[in-house]
Amino acid sequence: MKRVIIRQPHQLDLIHVDKPETQHGEVLLKVKVVGICGSDLHVLEGHHPFVTYPVLPGHEVSGEIIAVGEGVDPALIGKKAVIEPSLPGAGRPRFEPGRYNIATELKVMGFQAPGAMAEYFAVPLRQLHLIPDDFSHELGASVEPTAVAVHGVRLAGSIAGLKVGVIGAGTIGLLVAQVCKTYGAESVTVAEFDEARQQIAAALGVNATKKLEENAYDVVFECVGLEATIRSAIFACTKGAAVIVMGVFGKDVSIPVGLIQDWELRLIGSLMYIGDDYREAIRLLAAEKVRVDTLITHRFPLEHANEAFDTALKRGAVLKVLLENEG
Repeated sequence: MKRVIIRQPHQLDLIHVDKPETQHGEVLLKVKVVGICGSDLHVLEGHHPFVTYPVLPGHEVSGEIIAVGEGVDPALIGKKAVIEPSLPGAGRPRFEPGRYNIATELKVMGFQAPGAMAEYFAVPLRQLHLIPDDFSHELGASVEPTAVAVHGVRLAGSIAGLKVGVIGAGTIGLLVAQVCKTYGAESVTVAEFDEARQQIAAALGVNATKKLEENAYDVVFECVGLEATIRSAIFACTKGAAVIVMGVFGKDVSIPVGLIQDWELRLIGSLMYIGDDYREAIRLLAAEKVRVDTLITHRFPLEHANEAFDTALKRGAVLKVLLENEG
């Protein structure tokens, strides 16, 4: 079968490997659609701080169960499913044990463990979430990034009635904005310099601007990962506000810690999701509370992975790029 490998920064190849066999407790997924994420681009560019090469990418995955291993109900064959790629390992935080996304020994498929940017993928049943039969696989591949947004918004606490700022109108930023609207925010404003992305935000009913006002928002979501954007997020806060850090930072940055102390700001990191966030993402997508159709801008067959990544690297008007398997 074909699979994508990032051998080292700026070197992506399509290789042929043996089709996987299912072990006890596993299912074999025929991968239908895989999304290319901003974190995948960080890996290709050599900016991801938590990987070693080579990397086998692919974590925004939707497919069909075509075989099951021992101990798995054969009735699952033919079902549509998505992968929750977190592999918590043994070490768990002492507080709130349900938060396995911050387990001490966490690995993530597509980064520290093999991902599913391939024709087939064997995966433990516990990592799967079934999706409705009427879900397209494009919608299925959108569950993972939607769960990222749900998790970040939930970390902020109750959004209802609050003024929300979002920095970055990429896929995650626009999903965060939609989740905040659904959860009853008084207003949601997205800061984005690119005019094409501003237009997409406006089409989703979200206020779009080049820069957030200072001292204006109760919650600010940083969805870029740059020193300039995290500083802007802090200055956009009212006193007592929260900054939710969702962007992946490739290097250390300088921030105005004095304001965090003096304004009693909450600076909260958001890492991925837990299973309940996945279930909520599926619910929101099924109910059309979150739209992803306008976020999907390009589609490529798996064998054109290099072209797909090159396209995604252009950013700007390019948002979500999908790889699809025929058949």
